[in-house]
Amino acid sequence: MPNNSKSPRTVIFIICTFLYWFSLYVYVPTMTPYLAELGVSFTMIGIIGGSYGFSQMVLRIPLGIVSDRLGKRKLFIILGFVVCAVSTAGMFATQNAYIILTLRLLAGVAASAWVVITILFTGYFEKGKQASRMSYLLIANFGGLMIARLVGGIVAETLGHEYTFLVGGATALLAIILSLFITEKATQPDELPSLKNLLGVIKDKNLIAMSILGIFTQMVLHSTTNTFTSEAGIQAGATLLQLGAIATVASIPAILTSIVCGKLFVRRNLNVRHFLVAGFLLQAIGSIIITFGTLTIATVYVSTIIIALGCGLCFSTLISFCTRNIDEGRRSAAMGFFQAIYALGMFTGPVIMGIVVDYAGLSNGFLAPVAFAAVGLILAVAMIKRQAA
Repeated sequence: MPNNSKSPRTVIFIICTFLYWFSLYVYVPTMTPYLAELGVSFTMIGIIGGSYGFSQMVLRIPLGIVSDRLGKRKLFIILGFVVCAVSTAGMFATQNAYIILTLRLLAGVAASAWVVITILFTGYFEKGKQASRMSYLLIANFGGLMIARLVGGIVAETLGHEYTFLVGGATALLAIILSLFITEKATQPDELPSLKNLLGVIKDKNLIAMSILGIFTQMVLHSTTNTFTSEAGIQAGATLLQLGAIATVASIPAILTSIVCGKLFVRRNLNVRHFLVAGFLLQAIGSIIITFGTLTIATVYVSTIIIALGCGLCFSTLISFCTRNIDEGRRSAAMGFFQAIYALGMFTGPVIMGIVVDYAGLSNGFLAPVAFAAVGLILAVAMIKRQAA
């Protein structure tokens, strides 16, 4: 397998990852206002937003276990891209909220392939370089989100929101074609790990801690930037193009934190807790700005940037170190566990906030992510003692 981050095979993999996340998020910045225009309640909007995480919560552990046992991951990646194409094409063809809910569940199925993508990519490199090299994949991840959000705003403003689904489907199709050229070394372990041994990864205290903290950072991210921040922008007078721009700037801090963390994680005298506490503190501050500040487009921009910086800092740390104590034969299962557990936050965050918004109004609804971040900060201090990176 290649161990050079600039090899052609690695570059193809990174491009596929970029397209994958682009197709999953190109319609997200303007989806909440679109659903609101269709007459969908905020509670239902929260359920639709959370359904994306629900699928991942259910599927990522089994997917990690199966890919470990088969020793093959490319097939699952291709299937993820195919499901993504089906999901976006379906949403282009309907305006029924319940069908959109079903198709958004399918988008979550497609996103479940991320567990396999991360393991196959990090397997390209020596164990000592995997945490730092993970930053390349995260840059493709956040870069795909950034460009998708910008393009989504432009398409929604000029053609209509439903055409963002069409763009997502076309991008997923391109990802399918390129993914055929992804390489993997077909490996079969001398002895297939038993289900008992695979599930034994949940006994790793580091993995458990990172997974629980992942829940709260995802609750913040998916209740704000990925669901209700766009409605705050609309109420502040933003156009669909400006919503795309607001969502785009949210990706920039995430990319920067991935680059910086990738460099810093090469060192071994850093304290993981410091990164996590700073991240959750930023998430809380960003949410407070909308709750207690004057709702303007500028306020939404500032809030989005601060939340994104905090989420990027936390997520880069969590995903880089969640499997560091796990042996190679069980790493997909461990990563599947990590991603399935944090997907609980992707599901519950938007649902809880949707209920709060329906009953208390949008500004007061942002108290929910403040609470999520506060709990995450307390747990980071309590669970991650003085653990060095």
